[in-house]
Amino acid sequence: MTADPDVPWGLVSEVRRSRRKTQIIEILSEEPAAATDVASEIRLETKTVSNYFLELKTTEPPLIKCLTPEQPHHRLYCLTETGDVVSNHIGSNN
Repeated sequence: MTADPDVPWGLVSEVRRSRRKTQIIEILSEEPAAATDVASEIRLETKTVSNYFLELKTTEPPLIKCLTPEQPHHRLYCLTETGDVVSNHIGSNN
């Protein structure tokens, strides 16, 4: 089997190296969520999840994006198209 050249394998590897990033990508693949929602689901401080969000939205290309940037609090985030591709390749079967 050959590797799909359209998959950003460097980003797949980056996410797979971090259990927390993997969890966040998996949660956001289901539906948009705020840092507080993700934090309660994976039992982390909201600030820690916000830091992961910052990392995931500043990758090149970004893996997540903010849907409600005008909101001062409880902003909702979702996967970008690239994030969706990455989410399909971070499972244990890939």
